Amino acid sequence: MKALVERDPFRIGLLAIAGAAVIALLVVVLSVVSFGTTTYTAVLEHTAGLRTGEDVQVAGVSVGEVTGIDLVEDHVVVTFHLDNNLELGSRTSAAVKVATLLGTHYLQVDPEGSGSLAGNEIPLARTSVPYNLQDVLEQGTAKLEDLDPVVLAKALTAVSNTFERSGDDVGPALQGVARLSELISRRNDQTGELLRAARTVTDELNNDSGDILGLMRQTNLVVSEITARRAAIHQLLVETTTLARALTAIITQTRADLEPALRNLDVALVSLRAQDRSLQHVLEVMAPAVRYVANATGNGPYLDLYLKGPTLPADDERCALGDCS
Repeated sequence: MKALVERDPFRIGLLAIAGAAVIALLVVVLSVVSFGTTTYTAVLEHTAGLRTGEDVQVAGVSVGEVTGIDLVEDHVVVTFHLDNNLELGSRTSAAVKVATLLGTHYLQVDPEGSGSLAGNEIPLARTSVPYNLQDVLEQGTAKLEDLDPVVLAKALTAVSNTFERSGDDVGPALQGVARLSELISRRNDQTGELLRAARTVTDELNNDSGDILGLMRQTNLVVSEITARRAAIHQLLVETTTLARALTAIITQTRADLEPALRNLDVALVSLRAQDRSLQHVLEVMAPAVRYVANATGNGPYLDLYLKGPTLPADDERCALGDCS
């Protein structure tokens, strides 16, 4: 096997270029091809502010992403990806919705009808956008045609006379508006940074929506457990109240019988206390005598006593000393 330095540099360069081209092609294919998703298109009158990269939602759940927006003749064709587990029926519709007040949007898809979507394309007849200037102008023109020109002229004349009389007040107001416009113009960069920061916060909230939903579900579990414990405590209080009422009824019914019994019990206790004092006195008196008897019988199976005369007769005394003759 030849060393790398012995090989033809021209061939090595061609192989390196070919390898780099293959790698670049693979990167492009991987960035374009979406795995596990299906590509659909929707025909809109105009974009209504919708941008590439914004969400596609079904029933309020983000299930895809807008991947392309193209102008075809006098309409806009929006390309988007959806998860493969979603099936779009033959009457599926789509609408551009405003997500936040900061200008973010999303494409709402409503799967309807049986079968499958023809050509994976939602036609213009089943799409809508949140704002159409042409429709507003047409509706406004029809309303203006219904107005009485004489009455309108009188109204404009009255407005003009009012502004003429209040010119001294309108001038400072317009100056204030101009100063406000200049202030907004000077703070344009800061306003842009504020909007970008708000967009970042919105994106973070959108990315963390799953965690927020999980937290809300856990909160629902906690609330359910607290509700169950509250019901158990309520049941315990009800049963305790029932028991207290039952005890009260028993005491009320047996009060006539309990009062004599308690009185007799009191008399018995007084008698027992008197007997206790008597027994205590007997024990106190018997204690020395019992101690002396125990000491006298502690030398064997006989009683050791010492008695002075003339407690015993003389003969008995001699016999006790061993001389019984």
